[in-house]
Amino acid sequence: MRAETFTAPPAFPSASVCHAAVTASETVKDIVLDRSRWSCDTPGTLADNAQQLLLRFDLRGSAIETPGLLINSHTYREIDQFARFQLSSISGQEVITDNWLSLSDLTPTSPVWKTRVVAPPVSGDLEAVVVRIDAPTSAGVIDRFELEDTAPAAMLANADQLIAAVLCGLLIAPALFGLGYFRVLRTSFPIYHSLYCLLAVVQVAALAGLLPLMMDISRTAQIIILHMSFDLIAATSTIFAASFIERDKINALSRRMLYGVATLAVMLGLMRVTFGLTVGMPIAVAYYAGYAVFLGGLAFALIHPLRCGSRATLFLVLSYLPLILIGTARVGLALLTEFEIRFHAVMLQHFALSWQVVVSALAVADRFMLIKRDRDSARTAAILMERASERDVLTGVYNRRIITERYERLRAQGFTSLALIDLDHFKAINDTFGHTAGDKVLCAVAKALEPDSETVVIRMGGEEFALLMRGRGAFDRAEHRRRMVPAAAKAALGNDHLLTASMGLVELQADAMPDADFAALYERADRLLYEAKNTGRDRTVSERVKVFRTRKSVNRRERRVAA
Repeated sequence: MRAETFTAPPAFPSASVCHAAVTASETVKDIVLDRSRWSCDTPGTLADNAQQLLLRFDLRGSAIETPGLLINSHTYREIDQFARFQLSSISGQEVITDNWLSLSDLTPTSPVWKTRVVAPPVSGDLEAVVVRIDAPTSAGVIDRFELEDTAPAAMLANADQLIAAVLCGLLIAPALFGLGYFRVLRTSFPIYHSLYCLLAVVQVAALAGLLPLMMDISRTAQIIILHMSFDLIAATSTIFAASFIERDKINALSRRMLYGVATLAVMLGLMRVTFGLTVGMPIAVAYYAGYAVFLGGLAFALIHPLRCGSRATLFLVLSYLPLILIGTARVGLALLTEFEIRFHAVMLQHFALSWQVVVSALAVADRFMLIKRDRDSARTAAILMERASERDVLTGVYNRRIITERYERLRAQGFTSLALIDLDHFKAINDTFGHTAGDKVLCAVAKALEPDSETVVIRMGGEEFALLMRGRGAFDRAEHRRRMVPAAAKAALGNDHLLTASMGLVELQADAMPDADFAALYERADRLLYEAKNTGRDRTVSERVKVFRTRKSVNRRERRVAA
């Protein structure tokens, strides 16, 4: 830092921005005292012999309290370049000059291509700040410098960065939700949406200059991350659209177009980060022209799904709209004005990205609910069909399928007693009163058998029913149900016709016959039922299979009890 003194400088217009062309040997003090060297008009061209430019910001009447420079270190106009710059503060009769700085010496703030540099302090009232620009290539280089209030040195981040940090935190949540949706749906679009959300976090963090606050990273790396994250967002969002739009609402041409513009975005990004910093304007023109094609292709690809009434495409158009408007403005101004008019909308882009993430997240959630509803409906229908296949169509009790398929599980749950109930002389009911009356009797009997949590009632076929029971008192509970048959039949027929039932019952101790399947148990019960029929009907014949144990060995034997 260097200090110089001089007599009172000539007056400049209050709050003016003036410029002067100088040689490398001249000092700021010399030029400040010569008012004729300064021009406060917008410069047209740079003099051929101009080695340096001075840019003077007058602070009289300005509301700026802590003056500093905001330097734009990135431009597509290859003619707007310079080698280094130097900052001076003027107070009364004193000039304080900082050391030379180059763009590589600067730490980006927000956005990533802009940097704030505080003006050197002076002892008196600050009247002006002068920027000395070395080796300018055009007069337009002065547009890369502007004076503004700088943030206090104690602040870790400025307001824009704090807002961006909050947005980054909010954008992570939809990414996590997308992973959760993928786990349930097992389709690709939640993955693409999660990837898009994470890239949006990177883009916002890079654009806001948050990366240097978190890690040691070069400016070139930040520029590459900034540019590639945006182009990958464009690519990922279109791939997401191709996988998200309903398959019956998008044709093959639209789908190919979406994948095509996604590929174009990646290629444009690679071109930009590979050649953009060295070639300059031609790459910038090619890049923005490529995005003009991208926007046209995206619009074309979405027309057909919209015409087909795609609900997903409506969500996508709504989510894309702010970014499309910003992108169209940037592309149009870049190509139509040769980058003379620049559209910088950092916060607008932050919120446009956030808007797209939020709306697309709602779209994914909406699709999740639709798919879940359809799957639940299909699952419910399947369950109902399965239950219908397990139920007897006439009586509503279980049919024989359930006991043949689920006997092992039912036995493990304690259902070890089996009773077979057969209606005595049921054929006479059909012959006398008709099959309709016989069906009514079967339904009434099934209801009288009273299925509950301890008793499964099965219609084995014809007029034969089975009771699969667990718990104590199986004989008494089965016998009670058998005795309810005559009353149920009388109620169904509406007369005093007596219908009885015979029953064969096997009570099986839990650890008896461990290897026996249902067929073996049914054979024993059926043999007992046959015996009840042969000994006069309207009765029960039962047996209880138990395991007898002694101290030295375990012997099994059967004990038959007839009733």
